[in-house]
Amino acid sequence: MSPNDRRGFTVIEVLAAVLILGIGITALVGSSALVTRQIGRGRILTIATEVANQRLEKLRLLSRPVSGGNPCAQAGFASSANPDTVRSVVESWSVTGGGNSRTVAVTVSYPRQGGSSTFTLSTIVGCY
Repeated sequence: MSPNDRRGFTVIEVLAAVLILGIGITALVGSSALVTRQIGRGRILTIATEVANQRLEKLRLLSRPVSGGNPCAQAGFASSANPDTVRSVVESWSVTGGGNSRTVAVTVSYPRQGGSSTFTLSTIVGCY
């Protein structure tokens, strides 16, 4: 082995490696912020959906048969007079229809960056 035959990296190679590593880390930081925002959005949407489903289930339970009367004529089985707020989610519901079935619609609004979003879940409940 001659004295001029040296092994190792040149300054150019080290700078190129540092540059590539820096670009990769910058991309990871940017995508992790996006993932964090998406997780937050998914969390509040899940809470809003859960609130709406719980209200539908409460109304569904009230529509079960009671002795001596129409289950859908119970006091609790009616449209909401005022919106309720549960876990930062505002919910209101309406009960429409007649006869042996009612249409129940639950509308929820939840906060998000830049305002709020709203959606409605609806179902038909039998009154037997």
